Amino acid sequence: MYKPGNKAIWKGRQDPDSIRDVWHQIVEVGDLNAGIPEDVCFLGFCSDVGVKRNLGRVGAVDGPDAIRKAMVNLAIHFDEGKKLTDVGDVVVSGDQLENAQVELARYVTSMIKKSAFPVLLGGGHEISYAHGKGVLDAFSKEKIGMINFDPHFDLRQFPQGAHSGSWARQLFEEYEGFHYLPIGINEAVNIASMFGLMREKNQSFISMEELLEESSEELLARIHYFMGEMDKVCITLDLDVFSAGVAPGVSAVNPYGALPHHIKPLMNEILKSDKVISFDVAEMSPKYDDGRTAKLAASFIYDVVMR
Repeated sequence: MYKPGNKAIWKGRQDPDSIRDVWHQIVEVGDLNAGIPEDVCFLGFCSDVGVKRNLGRVGAVDGPDAIRKAMVNLAIHFDEGKKLTDVGDVVVSGDQLENAQVELARYVTSMIKKSAFPVLLGGGHEISYAHGKGVLDAFSKEKIGMINFDPHFDLRQFPQGAHSGSWARQLFEEYEGFHYLPIGINEAVNIASMFGLMREKNQSFISMEELLEESSEELLARIHYFMGEMDKVCITLDLDVFSAGVAPGVSAVNPYGALPHHIKPLMNEILKSDKVISFDVAEMSPKYDDGRTAKLAASFIYDVVMR
């Protein structure tokens, strides 16, 4: 079910005589069924059905609005030519996850074809199946690479239906043009058959140890090689790639994760490429947050907007 943007959430601090200093002053709201806005579009996916099916901690259904609230007071450092539009949410009705994923994918395809830049707000990581599907449907004859910052491969099987840990396997099964670079993989939380599937698909990955210990130059060389082979690239940031100390508000809390300074330089270099066409942030679960995780998500969205 689709719900258009709601201006009521975009309220925050405002200094006297301030007109154009922070995001809430300039973010517009839109209805995708009435037309696709230009430039950056924020679209939420209100779902934790996939998290529940994956036996995770539920609460991510409220993630999109928590991220929005963390974005309202971000400072404006771009000219008036850049437009930010909140186009609302796709909301999962009951247990109808698969229907909502198809709906979200359709909106992603429409936005990309109109040259908008989708910034998708989760919600469980099942958002990335819809994200990837939308991009792959828009560019059916091209090589599409998805870069996933995540300790999990998300290559689990899904005999009882799609879930937050199956989205990458689903995309492999459905699209020959799907290519995948997970960054931050923790061997301890991925079964051996997932490593085998990555080898079978001739895909590479960067482990958590490599992310934490290798230099940015070494990591970027591997990332640039992957991107060089692709026609288009999309990015998903699973907030559980971060250590629990900086990101407690996630579906699967991480005792051995990255810090922002491990990922920001990589993300910012990736965003410089003219191949990046979309972004999602996943597993924001405000039920377990004290504001840190939402603000962390907002800081990465800020970098995406400033690309």
